[in-house]
Amino acid sequence: MMNKLQILVQGELLRLRRYNLFAASIFVSAIWVGILHFLNVENVTNIVPQLIFLDVTTMATLLVGVTFIYEREESTIRTLLVSPISKNQYLLGKIISNIIPSILSLTIMYVYSKLFKTIEINYFLLLGAVILVSFFHSLIGILLTYFTKDFTGLVMAIMTIFIIFLLPVILVEFNVITSEIFSKLTYILPTKSALMLIMGTTGTTHGWEILVSLTYLILGSIVLYFIVLKNFNSYALRESGE
Repeated sequence: MMNKLQILVQGELLRLRRYNLFAASIFVSAIWVGILHFLNVENVTNIVPQLIFLDVTTMATLLVGVTFIYEREESTIRTLLVSPISKNQYLLGKIISNIIPSILSLTIMYVYSKLFKTIEINYFLLLGAVILVSFFHSLIGILLTYFTKDFTGLVMAIMTIFIIFLLPVILVEFNVITSEIFSKLTYILPTKSALMLIMGTTGTTHGWEILVSLTYLILGSIVLYFIVLKNFNSYALRESGE
């Protein structure tokens, strides 16, 4: 199974490169680095995790969705139905390859901050948080493609997700909304758990918040994975025209 999974991941990475999605990910990373560069702040310990949060929650959802859309246009799903790989292998290959751009973005921002700014965060703690958050949001991206017909529909679905799940957390994090009730309500959102887990690497988050966030995202990932797995056959049959 590991050999097949490794081959699948390598194939997915080549596909990301062919679709210029790696280039798009690096371009977005360059934007984050530009923000860090032009900010008149020497210690970016709190800023880098915020940018990583924005990057992982949006790009992980978008990139995996776009690869599914491209595959749909190329009718790749037809070959999957007669191939020797399992659904689990296919989905895990997709998800693992989708996590790599998130890791790349994290590494670019972290290295820049180490070289030109001051950052007091353990890279490997950030890496663990990014992998889990990216895994969770990759599953959301896959699930969205099950119910969208084209790229426009996918973008609209992601924008809806952004407004409902991401925007409230951002407004609270940057003190645009200071209502205590509103702030507490954001704890029901998975994006709040993602933010707390990533910000937890700075040492400014309470231990119970990190534990709750970790539990939320792990259990949420398990539930989402089984939903994605359960609905995969109907998606594949529909896309293959059967």
